[in-house]
Amino acid sequence: MSQPFLSIIIANYNYGRFLEEAIQSVIAQDMGDQVELIICDAASTDNSIDVIKQYANGLPPNTSYFDWIKHNPSLTTNNQQLTTKITWWCREKDGGQSAAFNKGFSHARGRFLTWLNADDVMLPGTLRTLKLAIEQHPMCEWFVGGCFWLDPQMKILNCGRGRPFSEIRFREGNVGVWGPSSFFTKRLLDAVGGVDERFHFSMDTDLWLRFAAKANARYLPFCKYAWGLRMHPDAKMSGHNFTANGELDMRHTEAEKKAASKYRAQREKETQLRLEYFSPRTPTFVSHILSTSWFQVAMAKFDLLQYKGRHYLEYFK
Repeated sequence: MSQPFLSIIIANYNYGRFLEEAIQSVIAQDMGDQVELIICDAASTDNSIDVIKQYANGLPPNTSYFDWIKHNPSLTTNNQQLTTKITWWCREKDGGQSAAFNKGFSHARGRFLTWLNADDVMLPGTLRTLKLAIEQHPMCEWFVGGCFWLDPQMKILNCGRGRPFSEIRFREGNVGVWGPSSFFTKRLLDAVGGVDERFHFSMDTDLWLRFAAKANARYLPFCKYAWGLRMHPDAKMSGHNFTANGELDMRHTEAEKKAASKYRAQREKETQLRLEYFSPRTPTFVSHILSTSWFQVAMAKFDLLQYKGRHYLEYFK
């Protein structure tokens, strides 16, 4: 079979209640064999494996679809004849989210790579727009889009449009990319040594900084919105659990305060790890003004005025 242009990795642990929506958001892109889906499950104890098996349709764990199909020529994506194939999946304990991403990427065949959190969604039309951008800019190895922040009911809380790369902000340690709204070549990932598995919260920020600092890569924005980030009480990065002063906020439970304290300590540790290869400049008021993509900020605010509190799919009607 021909090489897909994109491989998508989903790392999952006990998010079965969200996982099918994430998978469906990839399938809805309707890109057929041009996109492959790889799922790394960390030995979930909920219904996650049932969800994965529904879409793997007989493909055993730790088995390549392309080897399996030789012996099972009638194998399809699932019983509904859906298009995007799960080409590899596993159910085994791992070293955390970063390790799961690296494991998934090691089985990826696509020229371009990305990941999708199991509790998030890929926004409609993202991959067709990405493919067009790749065709128009064949030498570019890194494309980014924007982000919707969504509440547990998938209603829009905030909007951040994809914006041009800023050299000023990069020098200050801010690449301006939101999580899995970033699409990059396998060559670029290999050039920086993959995802740093020491990072638990900010592995994405670290990866973008290494792309820019170590590989001298610069991204191109390719669409307004690519990623839907679901905020919910159980999410690792959720604002419901983690606020700047979470330890002191009396509205938080003791468990939430403890989680916020642990989160902040880990983030500080990860900031120190980045000093191994990157020393950011201190931001100034002038640099902030000069480096802000004011048009994109204004358009995102305009989108928010129209769509805040509405289901994210309404934006695409």
